[in-house]
Amino acid sequence: MSSCARLLACSVGLLMTSLAVGVPAAGQGTRPRTVTVAIKGFENNITPFTVGFGANPATNDIQHLVYDSLFWSQVKADPEPWLAERAESSEGGRVWTVTLRDDVAWQDGKPFTAADVAFSYDYYKSQAGASGRYAHHVFDVPAFERSEIVDDTTIKLFFSSPAPQFKIMPGGDLPIIAKHVYEGVSEPAKMTTNLPVGTGPFKLVEIVPDQRYRFEANKGYFKGEPLVDRLELVVIKDPASAFTALRTGDVDMVERNVPPELVEQLRGTRGIAVAESTRFESSQLYFNARKAPLSDPKLRKAITMGVDLDALVETVLLGNARPGRDSYLHPDSPWAVEEAEHDHDPAAAAKLLDGAGYTGRDPDGVRKAPGGGRLEFSVLVSSFEPQEIRAMQLVTSQLQPLGVKLNLETLDPATLRQRRTAPPGEIPAYDAYVSNLESHAHVDPDALYYFFHSPGKKGFGGSITGYSNSAYDQLVEQAAVAAAPERRRLLAEAQETLAAETPLLVLWYPDGLWAYRADAYDAWAGDRGHGIFTKRSFLPGYEELAVQEAAQSGAAGAGNGDEGDDGIGALPIVVGAAVVAVLVALVLARRRPPAEDE
Repeated sequence: MSSCARLLACSVGLLMTSLAVGVPAAGQGTRPRTVTVAIKGFENNITPFTVGFGANPATNDIQHLVYDSLFWSQVKADPEPWLAERAESSEGGRVWTVTLRDDVAWQDGKPFTAADVAFSYDYYKSQAGASGRYAHHVFDVPAFERSEIVDDTTIKLFFSSPAPQFKIMPGGDLPIIAKHVYEGVSEPAKMTTNLPVGTGPFKLVEIVPDQRYRFEANKGYFKGEPLVDRLELVVIKDPASAFTALRTGDVDMVERNVPPELVEQLRGTRGIAVAESTRFESSQLYFNARKAPLSDPKLRKAITMGVDLDALVETVLLGNARPGRDSYLHPDSPWAVEEAEHDHDPAAAAKLLDGAGYTGRDPDGVRKAPGGGRLEFSVLVSSFEPQEIRAMQLVTSQLQPLGVKLNLETLDPATLRQRRTAPPGEIPAYDAYVSNLESHAHVDPDALYYFFHSPGKKGFGGSITGYSNSAYDQLVEQAAVAAAPERRRLLAEAQETLAAETPLLVLWYPDGLWAYRADAYDAWAGDRGHGIFTKRSFLPGYEELAVQEAAQSGAAGAGNGDEGDDGIGALPIVVGAAVVAVLVALVLARRRPPAEDE
């Protein structure tokens, strides 16, 4: 090799070395002993029967640090095999034969077998009143009947109706619980002090109520030993305090979207990176559709038509979100109608109210219902969600010319949940409230069934808005047992009904922006629909999902990469381009005639 060629070849090696040092690959470098994450609320004991949804929309992802489902996750139409290797249907989708992995153990060392899966499904079905978020996919839709254990790694699950979406729901969502832990437990909601035992990558070892959780790595995890030894989740309810803790180094990541006013500030802070990924999240205003006059769909529709969602997104989120749609589902959900939008037309809203008999006005301009009551409503908002508070302040001003008055009540989340509830058979007293939802509520094929079916034995719409429409009920009931093409058509028609009667108004679908300390941990993986805080961010083998964005510090800051569907940044492409440039230079040098002193 000539001296020039040797010099350039050496340069390639030096460049590769410097790039590797300057921009470490996900999961490489010094193994962190502890990663500390700020969450927005306390979750009680982390079991499927005791979680409190204080950290929602991260509740499910926290749950799945300890537990596993058969597949991961419900966001995908064909989710990744997890505890299961595969699942095959028969008898028109009424029977699913599931083949399990043979290398899984519970965190206490006992083997995981098909008996645990059979027990889990039977137990969730028997605990319909205690299992909340999860078991409705067993006792309601799809309606699970029984299980049959074939051998230690094979089980058959029988349903009373076709369950075409089984791998998504419940397969991609339902936490599998240990038979030897729950067998004989008749009231799992009271297991508030027993630390959970799952098959997941982290074992929960300490709970300090309202303060923190401490997890230790499950080093024998079947997907590989986690990339961190310990994980601490600290409860910081106030968002400003959470991001202050990030800047001071007291936490390594904040599990809530970065407020838009802080994005550029954090990107310019030494040691902090801002990752972009996707989470199918939303914030919405729910109406009490069982309480007059909000039980009138014309009134609800007129109110929503008076709200300018584009202005909300630009003013409150500085453009870092997509405006809500009257059809409810996140626009990236596989079940969402593509052409849906928000109907904003204040003039048409006024005509609609006039035509429905809301013509009288008090001296302050507030309209009156035909029975004489004022169109004045109280809206419950979490005191720890400043963006939602600000949004409702703007909505209040937008609706004033229409003759509708809103009064905001800011409450702590626990009190807000209490105000939303009522004894069985009674109508809740609230008028409206604001809340947010995670991906499960947008990608579950049966979400429209569960959330908006008329109150009764089916779904849990009575605890959401109390919306009731028999034609809508028929659509979502048929969709629950239909194959994908027909289900898509039925759900599209159901969304059109929601858009016409608006039992809720989606305010926005936020962009996924999360801040973390790159020097503490840099292997965050973009898990489509979930964001970056999932168990896959702590497991080997998911480097292709890395969402690295080099921390900016003064003049040395790196630019932000564009991101694909799986959260893969553009940084590897930049590195590859630099290497290609040097290799091209090497080839050209070898083609030149050698100089006399070479």
